[in-house]
Amino acid sequence: MKLDYHLHTIFSDDSREPMQNMCARAVELGVNEVCFTEHLDFDALSLGYYKPDDYFAELYRLREVFDGKLIIRAGLEISEPHDHMKELEEAHARPYDFIMGALHYWMGGLFPSVMRDRGMDLQRCCAHYWREMRKMVAVQGYDCVAHFDFPIRFFGDIVWQPDEIDDIFSTALQNNLLFEINTSSLRSGVAEPMPGRALLERYKACGGTHVTVGSDAHDAKSLYVGVDVARELAESVGLQIARFDNRQKI
Repeated sequence: MKLDYHLHTIFSDDSREPMQNMCARAVELGVNEVCFTEHLDFDALSLGYYKPDDYFAELYRLREVFDGKLIIRAGLEISEPHDHMKELEEAHARPYDFIMGALHYWMGGLFPSVMRDRGMDLQRCCAHYWREMRKMVAVQGYDCVAHFDFPIRFFGDIVWQPDEIDDIFSTALQNNLLFEINTSSLRSGVAEPMPGRALLERYKACGGTHVTVGSDAHDAKSLYVGVDVARELAESVGLQIARFDNRQKI
């Protein structure tokens, strides 16, 4: 079954792609199931952009249009959920199938591209990133950690210590969190998805059994790009691909 569980459309502030175009592209590619995980971010530019009522209205309309052709899941990608527990709790009142937590901003609210452009040392960036990630996986209320080694997409490399990573994985698994294999790094010139084989093998060793796979596409041409690579990587490590329905892994 071909899945793409990380997609953004006009309901995210960094995409201009209509949801219907994404669905049409999925059908064209033979993708069976998609999940629209729009951004709920809290930086100054994004704050207040996402309108869930409008999102669900369009998603329900397209479920009728593509009935029998495509399974369309309702998703959300919430930034720094550990810092926004009220907003996460409010999201629980809506009929999402799948909620991802993502660490987009840290070190005083900086995005990693800004850190890179300011010449920040990778070691420093990653040290703060993993410290914040440990806080993020210590809370519950979402289903999956998005693009686990996110700095690699901007710096082209990642720094981590095995003991620290194992602690993060173990804490996440205690809180019933899965991890995503995100292929947007491949489109940025990185050799592997996020995370790559070494981190996925540690995840498996810590007891991980399932992952989700997603392109993180913000336009229709990027939908499903690299997802076959992610699937093959997961299978080679011995991890299963998860689907979600009404916040339950299926």
